[in-house]
Amino acid sequence: MVIADKKTRVESEVTKKQEGSRLYQPFRALGYITSSIPHSIQYRGQAAFITAGIGRSFHIYDSEKINLLFVGPRFDADVVSVLSIGDETFVSSGGQVTICQRAKRVGELESVSRGEISNLMQFGDYIIAISEDNAVVIWNRVTRELFTEIEFESESFRVTAVVHPSTYVNKIVIGSAQGSMQVWNIQTRRCLYEFKSFGSGIACMVQAPVIDVLALGLLDGRILLHNVKLDSPVMQLAQEGRVTALSFRTDDVPMMATSNAEGDVALWDLNNKRLLHVLQGAHDSTIPSIEFLAGQPLLLTSSADNSIKEWLFDGQDGVPRLLRHRSGHFAAPQMIRYHDDEGRCILSAGRDRSLRYFSVFRDAQNVELSQGSLAREARARKVKVNELRLPQISQFASNPAMTKDWDDVITCQQNSTNAHTWSSDRKALGKYTLMSSDKSVIKSVAISACGNFGFLGLTSGVIEMVNMQSGLSRRTFIGHTKVVTGIQTDACNQQMYSTSLDGTLRIWDFATGKQMHCVELPSPPSRLMLHRESGLLACICDDACVRVVDSESQRVVRKFAGHRNRITDLAFSNDGRWIVTASLDSTIRTWDLPTGHMVDWFKVESVPVSLAFSPAGDFLATAHMDSVGIFLWANRTQFAEVSLRQINPAVDLSGEAADAALLTMPTTAGLSADDDGAEQQPIESTADEQNGVYLAAEQLTDNMVTLSSLPKSKWQTLLNLATIKKRNKPEMAPKAPELAPFFLPTVLGTEPRFDLEAKTDKKDGADDKPVERSRISTASAVSGLVRALYRGQETMSFAAVFEYLKELNPSAIDLELRTLPVDDNLRAVKAFIQASTAHLRSKRDFELVQAYLQVFLNVFGDIIKANADDLEPLLVELRKESKSQWSTIDGLIRYSACMVEFMRTSK
Repeated sequence: MVIADKKTRVESEVTKKQEGSRLYQPFRALGYITSSIPHSIQYRGQAAFITAGIGRSFHIYDSEKINLLFVGPRFDADVVSVLSIGDETFVSSGGQVTICQRAKRVGELESVSRGEISNLMQFGDYIIAISEDNAVVIWNRVTRELFTEIEFESESFRVTAVVHPSTYVNKIVIGSAQGSMQVWNIQTRRCLYEFKSFGSGIACMVQAPVIDVLALGLLDGRILLHNVKLDSPVMQLAQEGRVTALSFRTDDVPMMATSNAEGDVALWDLNNKRLLHVLQGAHDSTIPSIEFLAGQPLLLTSSADNSIKEWLFDGQDGVPRLLRHRSGHFAAPQMIRYHDDEGRCILSAGRDRSLRYFSVFRDAQNVELSQGSLAREARARKVKVNELRLPQISQFASNPAMTKDWDDVITCQQNSTNAHTWSSDRKALGKYTLMSSDKSVIKSVAISACGNFGFLGLTSGVIEMVNMQSGLSRRTFIGHTKVVTGIQTDACNQQMYSTSLDGTLRIWDFATGKQMHCVELPSPPSRLMLHRESGLLACICDDACVRVVDSESQRVVRKFAGHRNRITDLAFSNDGRWIVTASLDSTIRTWDLPTGHMVDWFKVESVPVSLAFSPAGDFLATAHMDSVGIFLWANRTQFAEVSLRQINPAVDLSGEAADAALLTMPTTAGLSADDDGAEQQPIESTADEQNGVYLAAEQLTDNMVTLSSLPKSKWQTLLNLATIKKRNKPEMAPKAPELAPFFLPTVLGTEPRFDLEAKTDKKDGADDKPVERSRISTASAVSGLVRALYRGQETMSFAAVFEYLKELNPSAIDLELRTLPVDDNLRAVKAFIQASTAHLRSKRDFELVQAYLQVFLNVFGDIIKANADDLEPLLVELRKESKSQWSTIDGLIRYSACMVEFMRTSK
């Protein structure tokens, strides 16, 4: 049994109308830089700005430092193409071209029903694009109306690229997958000339610095410079892999750059018609667009590996160096954890074999922790950089306590007998490579609360403790018989906790390495998490359950079951009240530790593989199987009052919850359930809830004693009203205004006003004198309390009595109670006693009922004593109910006081 404040107010309509989680609201995604969509560059004076499509949105960066300037709106479908012209950004998504200014929607181009629109290109006052059904669509950029459409037969001419040759009025050149080209006049919609096939499909086309010459990139790796006026070849080059993009330098250096799908960039000397240099492994994935900045020796490349890079040509040999870059994971992160105590930064280990540092507030601080001079070594060995990285990180642990002194991060890699230390301060690989003593694979790692010791969990069941400063082994913990899956330490370095596939959770003495306790679990645990302040250990078990063990009593105190598939990760909330779990069933669920119930869940489009709760309690961070970013969900309880209700995890809700994209609120539903999953009746919902607005129930369960949500002063003032009135009594009686006419009554106030509503009672043969109305008689005659009591006495339902009293101020409540009519049968007195007994029995508004009873007994004590025989049955029932409720509350208060005293005095 618990005491809980009653929350009866309806949340704001904006919050309530949203479907999905009641606890979490999408905030932003971290780590997204680029995608496989070609970028677009716009120039404002000497400054260049880069627009890159990101999933269902787009980013705008400056070219000087590649800082993120704007984030576009979220579209209903993935962005296919972007084009920047002046202040406007044209975005193709879901078959519609949307116009944005400063990342805000301002309009749309006329809609066409031709599927996806790609390859947006500017042609004077026109916008040209290629449609999914093999047509070239042209809009007027000024009027935003459709100008014309040119359709082609896919069997003979599949459109792949469009370019406008310089100085050619109203003419465009269209390339095809069959390897041929056609010249079209967009005004007359006539094909002027068709070129013979080049023997391979055309992947891309750009205008060369020389008039009449186009550069063609073919699928077989050839690069052709072709004179379209004479229909004659100028130059032919070849590279490895299909050509994905081309660009020419514009600073008087005859150089061309081409890219391929393997992430290489080839640089060509056009004067000597030879290959100058190859940037082997410039990116880790296909490069959809490269571009030399106008008039500068800078080459900008973007790739599907989620990175943008700028290469500077400042040497005599024409070989560029990497000037600056911005990147994120190019494969999905597998484990994320908050690193600092303020929740400002996140460490992430991904399938791309990298460890990255993400700032929650400043994207410019995001960086990959260095693994050494891999680029130089890769050039020497002529291999890709990713082949020289450490194996994929399977688990890591961090502690910023000793960041300035020595390494503060430790990682273990897949199928590796070595663990590595890292420095989050230097953002680089640390000094030590820690090897297991028995050559076993290291499966789990941990760092002590002080930051001085690291722990390695081996497949042999042995746990090794090493010194983070020296890298030397200090102690071994022997007891497990199978793989160690999780290690945690308490805040005072007194105990160490570990789980293993042998189905046990063991508690060790930190100083001696001896086993203190062993807890047998029904199912092998795969991960262990400790909340140091409360001493609670949460174990993810292979039966899709989370079991919570109290480290003091060594007992399983909670079991959370409800996921339909394996649980991938869990996290404690900062205050230790919630446990949040992620599962392969694509759901994220929140469990309330004090009550043992699930209080929130929502479904996401991509399977969540890891999550972390901010130490400040403001964000929940999640990583997903098919996403390279980290998603932040704001904790609504930090800025709004959220009413929670019990949800039954035993009921299959997957059919009721629609799949939703990441960073949107999925649909949720729930029932009430016990800890063991036994189904109960659904919680009653109001009509407002069925319309999308949830009204929190006053009494969540029958075994709760609730207090009111009224301010404390409202009932305390009532108990001391006489003292307050005496203290506030004025020293002198108020004076009537001296200049007011004697025959007109006035109303007291800061300014003299006439009382026009005053009435007089004229009598025969007497002067006209105002007759003062009796407040007491008037109040008694129209008392709302008396009406509510009499109405409730007929149906024996007195809820309306206390709802009426809650709306009054303390003085009005005191007046209502004092003016209850006292007749021969004491009907009003009996009704109030019955109302108080009934409300106590409902276990609601405990403190208000006690305050009202005290005033009532003070006023009518003598009358009740004189009529004791008549009122005795009602008073006995009232005393019994009041004593019963108070004994429950008194027991809980004493229990809490004892627990606080025990924790304060225990060592």
